[in-house]
Amino acid sequence: MLCVGVSCYDGTDDDADAVSARELEYNAPVLNGPVLQGPVLNGQVLQGIILNGPVLQGPVLQGPVLQGPVLQGPVLQGIKLNGPVLQGPVLQGLTLNGTLFYGKLLKNGAQIPVSGLDFIGSEWSLHVGTVIDGVDHYEDYVLRFNNIYQSAEQADVYLYDIVHRPKNGGPWKSLCVDENNLPVPAVPLRNYWNLETGDRVDDDNVITFACKNAVLAKCTLWGYRPWASATRCKDYEKKKKCGPMSLVDYHQACTRMARADYCGNGEPWTINGNAIDLWDHLSPQIESPTTDWFIEAEWTPDGAYCLNDIRMQSLKAEGHYPACFLDKKGKPKTINDCGSLKNHRALITSTFNKQESDDDDDDDDDDDDDDCGKGHGKGYHDHDD
Repeated sequence: MLCVGVSCYDGTDDDADAVSARELEYNAPVLNGPVLQGPVLNGQVLQGIILNGPVLQGPVLQGPVLQGPVLQGPVLQGIKLNGPVLQGPVLQGLTLNGTLFYGKLLKNGAQIPVSGLDFIGSEWSLHVGTVIDGVDHYEDYVLRFNNIYQSAEQADVYLYDIVHRPKNGGPWKSLCVDENNLPVPAVPLRNYWNLETGDRVDDDNVITFACKNAVLAKCTLWGYRPWASATRCKDYEKKKKCGPMSLVDYHQACTRMARADYCGNGEPWTINGNAIDLWDHLSPQIESPTTDWFIEAEWTPDGAYCLNDIRMQSLKAEGHYPACFLDKKGKPKTINDCGSLKNHRALITSTFNKQESDDDDDDDDDDDDDDCGKGHGKGYHDHDD
């Protein structure tokens, strides 16, 4: 478990390098970024952060526990800030609106509103612990927001450069890192996600810091911001009977799609770097098709509504296929109009380059993480995380 309190506040501002377009590494099996796991500790004063992931080392916590690469596997990782109200000696009434924090700074007995970029330079005390052989073990850390800046992909999504170190000193280390251990920013999101099933757990008292190189943040940056809304028409073709529609379920459906979690049970059927195309039936569309690739599936918050074929053809060639889409004879189940999003029965359609996937069955899969040649959206470019 992990408790958090505000230790100080400062303000600085730096420009961030712009990112040109959505990453070619379009799907990924990881929901979020690195490191600890455990229940929320609700103390009398501090209201807690939880880091979901695998890196508690025993029999005591060994060194900087908050370090380690993002897992490229079926583990949903994350960092959760249990609030929304932090009661500390300096900052009070912490809330998250979209991806920006708001609160009140207590100074000389007066409450001064602070928000957004005011939190650059703020430091948070972390009391990190785990239970080993029935005994509680704890270490104290400091978390700092080095920078907060608007993302290039979405005007209302802000990125956070977050570092940490032991409270008693030591070098600052990035909270989120890529496979080369290079810093990666995070996006704060309300609620949290079950580590095993991938389900979103609605709890306004929890905030998740989603690492940009994993699915929770990616789906947000692709446009499916879970706090936002869009327009959806009952008659999509004729644009009739239109009204507002929350994007919260679109975001969840996107997380299933990006991880190829066909059965909605948290099991990914993909690896990093498999390019996919996708679209929705919002008006206007957040994502629209740019290829004529093979239709893979329609997606709901609970997994795939229908499945034409899996994007990892190498798994199929080895005799593997999602059990929830096999009939009683063990053959894949399909429907003729999969991909149509008929009557909004699902939220997102995905496609993949089946020819390229077939070719990869005979080759080394290393090229999946390189230039796939085709992607979706605003242009094709190499993964830059």
